[in-house]
Amino acid sequence: MMKLIYSTASPYARTARIFIQELGLQEEVKEVFQHPFENPEELIAANPLCKVPCLITDEGQAIFDSQVICEYLDSIAGNQLFKDISHDWHQKTLYSLTRGLLDSAVAWQQDKMREPEQRSEFWQERFIKSIDRGLEYFEQRLEELPRDFSAIHVNLITVLDYLDFRHPEYQWQDKFEILKKWWVAYKEKPSIVATQPKA
Repeated sequence: MMKLIYSTASPYARTARIFIQELGLQEEVKEVFQHPFENPEELIAANPLCKVPCLITDEGQAIFDSQVICEYLDSIAGNQLFKDISHDWHQKTLYSLTRGLLDSAVAWQQDKMREPEQRSEFWQERFIKSIDRGLEYFEQRLEELPRDFSAIHVNLITVLDYLDFRHPEYQWQDKFEILKKWWVAYKEKPSIVATQPKA
C-alpha cells in the first residue's frame, strides 16, 4: 500500500488528499499525519526538504512536491483530473496561477508567524496584492476552466479555503462575489468536506 505523509494545515498536502478521494484511491493510499516542524525521521528520510506532502509508493520510492504527487496519482487512475490540462497551454497557465496563489497565501502566513519586529509590511502587501490580482483574474475567467472537475478546481478551492483558514481578515468572499458563487457549488463535495484544513 502507498503512503501519503501529510499535515492537516498544509494546503499542498490537502490537494493530494483531495486527489486521493476524487480518484477513488482510498484503499490504495494510507494517509499518515506528521508535523514537518517536528522533523520526523520518516519524512526526512523520504524527503530531504522535510516538507509535506510526500508520497511513498509500493516500491518504496518517495515522490514529493504536491504537483508531482497529484500527477502521479492521476496517471495511475486513468488521467482524470489533468485530462483537460496536460496538452492545453492556457489550462496549464491557469493551473500554474492556482499554484502561485497557494504560494503567496502560504508565504503571507509564514511572515505573519514571525515575531512582530521581524514581520515585513512590504512583503505582506506584495502577497496580498498578488492574491487580489490572481483572484480577480479567475473571477473574470471562470467560464474558461475545464467543464469537468479538474486539478484547477482542486487547487483554486484549496486556495479559497486556506484564505478563510489562515487569513480570515482578508474576507475574500466579500471581495469576489462571482468567485464565491462558484466556490459554493463545490464546497459540499465529500472530498472537500473531508479534507478541511485544521491547525
